[in-house]
Amino acid sequence: MSFFQKSVIPKRPTLNRDQILSFEEVSKFVIWFILNEPFVNTLSNRSSNQIFNDGYRPKTGTQNNPESFAQQIKTLPEWFGIKIFIDLNYLKNADESEFKQFIDILDEAGEETLITGGEIAIRYNLNFQNFEYEKEIEKIPLGFEREKFKINLLNDNVYGAEIRILAWLFHEYFGKWYKNKEIN
Repeated sequence: MSFFQKSVIPKRPTLNRDQILSFEEVSKFVIWFILNEPFVNTLSNRSSNQIFNDGYRPKTGTQNNPESFAQQIKTLPEWFGIKIFIDLNYLKNADESEFKQFIDILDEAGEETLITGGEIAIRYNLNFQNFEYEKEIEKIPLGFEREKFKINLLNDNVYGAEIRILAWLFHEYFGKWYKNKEIN
């Protein structure tokens, strides 16, 4: 059974702290976001999945590595679902400050990937308005810079998706919207 076959729910589910220990409940929550939320939906796009299928693995931004939990991960959404499950279990008893600090770590890591990938994209005049991964990646010469762009594109999509989900949960758990350090 694929990750997406576990559950398809028409409206955004809730995820209370007791449900964090259930991989099934976390999966339903993550699947809804992947299918319905534009920032998280990038994990189902062709480029992210092609990069993942080519053997690249996103940086986790933390010590929590999905492949230490499950060795035979076949898809990016499955990897991501496991990552969220591990991170939420880590955050299960976190207070507001600890939860925010965890999101801040991901946000800082995401800034680096966005800047690095963005600089390469500008250098090679990549078209993000009508982004066709195969066409745009060919503009970057084979070698280190192309590899660097691929991993940074993947990382940016993963960090952005996780921050979006955790920020939503931050709001549900603490009644406040997450604001990154630059906004505070």
